[in-house]
Amino acid sequence: MNLMRSEILGLDKILKGGFPRPSAILIAGPAGTGKTTIAMQSIFTASEKKEVCMYVTSLNEPIAMVNNFMSKLSFYNISLLSTGNMNYIPIGTETLDKGIYSFMWNLEESIEKIKPDRIVIDPITAIGSTLDKEAKRRFYYDLFLRMKKWDALVIATGEFTKEELLTSDLSHVSDGVIYLSDDEVNKRRVRHLEILKLRGQGYSTGKHPFTITDEGMILHRQELPEPDIPYSTNRVPTGVPGLDTMTKGGVFEGSTTLISGSSGTGKTTIGTQFIAEGANSGEKGLIVSFVESDDQTVNNSKSIGHDISEHISAGLVNVIYTSPSYLEPGEHAIRLRDMIKERDIKRVFVDDVHVFNELMTPYDAKDHIKLLAEIFKSNGITSMFAQGADSIGATQDVNDYGMDASVLLSLREREDQTEKTISVLKIRGSAHDTGIRQFEIRDSGVDIILPSSQ
Repeated sequence: MNLMRSEILGLDKILKGGFPRPSAILIAGPAGTGKTTIAMQSIFTASEKKEVCMYVTSLNEPIAMVNNFMSKLSFYNISLLSTGNMNYIPIGTETLDKGIYSFMWNLEESIEKIKPDRIVIDPITAIGSTLDKEAKRRFYYDLFLRMKKWDALVIATGEFTKEELLTSDLSHVSDGVIYLSDDEVNKRRVRHLEILKLRGQGYSTGKHPFTITDEGMILHRQELPEPDIPYSTNRVPTGVPGLDTMTKGGVFEGSTTLISGSSGTGKTTIGTQFIAEGANSGEKGLIVSFVESDDQTVNNSKSIGHDISEHISAGLVNVIYTSPSYLEPGEHAIRLRDMIKERDIKRVFVDDVHVFNELMTPYDAKDHIKLLAEIFKSNGITSMFAQGADSIGATQDVNDYGMDASVLLSLREREDQTEKTISVLKIRGSAHDTGIRQFEIRDSGVDIILPSSQ
C-alpha cells in the first residue's frame, strides 16, 4: 500500500504510517474545531516538500481574507501559490449556479491539467447544499467515485456534529473519517481527534488530544525517534547521599525516576538537590515547575543549603514555571523538547505531574506523562518526576507510568510527632534497598537515616 504522510506532527503515528494513496478522507467536526487548519497544514507543508497540491474552496471569502486569517500560522507560505506546487481553485456562487455536475467536470479538467498529489476541498458540505436529499446522495456518490481515479490524496472538510456524521452520506462514501471535537474536561475545553474509519488500514483508536498553535495542529502524542543512546550502566548521583546508598550507587544515566508522595513529604526538595548536584559537576539542568514560581524555586533552594541562583546566572540551571491555568500540555511539551536540545540539558526535574490529571482525562494524562518521559530518554537525559497526591498510604496506589525507578515518600504518625519515610519501590536493572527508611529535611537538605551497616 502506498502511504502519504499527513504532515501533521503526531498524526502519522496514530494512522500507523499515513494516509493511503489514492483515498478520500473526510475531516468532520463542529465549527471552530480546526478542520481547515489541519487540511491547510497538510497541503502547505507537503507543497514545501515539492508535492503538487490543490486547494479547492467553496468558502465565500476571497483569497485575501483567507490569507489574512491563515497568515498567522507558520506553515502558511503564500509565496507557494506562485511556484506551481500550490494551486488555488475558488468555487463561487456563479460556478455552482451552472450546476454541480458542471462544477465537477470543470474540477476534473483542472486535476487532469495540474495532476496534483494532494487535494483539499474545503468545505465539501457547501457543494450540493441546495439539492434535495436524494439528489445530494447521488452527487456525493458520483463525486467520491471519481475521486478514486484522481490518483491523489483527497482531504475534504465538513461541518458536522457526531450524531449528524453517523447518518451522513459523506461518512459512508469516504475511505476515512477523522472527527475533531472540542470537549469539556475538568471545566476546561480540550480539543480531541478521533479516527472513526480508515479502509484497509489499522490505526490507533480512541480520542487523541491536540492543540492549535502558531505551528498549526500539534497532537500531544508526537512521533519520537527511537532512542539511539545505548543502555547505560553509568550511575548518576541524585544529590541525596542516603538515596544513592539505597539505590546502590544512584540512578542510571538517561533513566527516568518517579518520586511520589503527599504534600510536604519532600518531593521538591529531592528534585532540587538532584538538579543542584548535576550543576555542581557542570551538567546543565532544567526545573519544570507547575507548583512554584521561579523566585520561589530559588528561595526554597537556599533554605535547604542548595542555592541554585549562581547556577542560574552561569546558565547551568534553567527554571520554567507555568501556571496550570495557562498550561497547554502539547504546546508545553514541544517547548521543552526544543529547549533541551538547544541548551544541551542533561538533567530534568518535573514538579509535579499531578497537574495533568487535573487538566486532562486520566487516560490522556497518563499518556502525556509517558510522552514526556520518552522525550527525555530519547535525548539521553536523566530525569526525575514528582507526583503529588492527597494521600498515599500504600504502595499499590502508586502509578509509576512505566518509569525506570520509583521512590515513595510517606508520612506516618508516631506518638506525638509525624515522621517522614522513604522507600525505593523499584529500580530497573539493579538491586536496591527494600526497607522503609526514616528521613528528615534539614538546612542541608534531605538526610536519610540508614542502618549503621549501610
